[in-house]
Amino acid sequence: MAASKSEAGEGGRGSALDPIARLEAIEEIKLLKSRYFQAVDFKDWHGIVDIFTDDARVDFSGEPQHHVGHHGVTEDSIDPDSWVVVGGPETAKVIAGAVGEIVAVHQGHDPQIHAHSQDYATGRWSLYDRLEYGNEVMHGFGHYQEEYRRIDGKWRISSLTLTRIKVVWEVLGRAG
Repeated sequence: MAASKSEAGEGGRGSALDPIARLEAIEEIKLLKSRYFQAVDFKDWHGIVDIFTDDARVDFSGEPQHHVGHHGVTEDSIDPDSWVVVGGPETAKVIAGAVGEIVAVHQGHDPQIHAHSQDYATGRWSLYDRLEYGNEVMHGFGHYQEEYRRIDGKWRISSLTLTRIKVVWEVLGRAG
């Protein structure tokens, strides 16, 4: 009898995991994502590079549209294609350009991680972030859709797509 897709690993990407190995993989991936959020907020660009595989595809192309009309961003000044990059170094550059000069706080919730094999997993995270651009604050709500690969015993993000479902802009009053 042929093995089911789950028994053979997702798409033939390796053998299925026993329950303990699956739980260990999920916990390691949760820690990986926690390091991602902290690296973004602490401006740890080298840490971001290490979180991604060399060939990771990272898609933030839906992001720029939410900034038009705020903190000097115009429709003519955005290029969504420049927000799709490959690899950790390019990802770090895009993130540094987006949040390097502002106060940013990112929170990931409700992880749905599926370890398909000992070296491949997928996940979806709910996102809330607060980005301060002077007296304007963006409150963002959305999701990360991700793929992970374990390379040399270490989990890394191999694909990430950010999709926003809502953005709320707040104008802060200035104390006199």
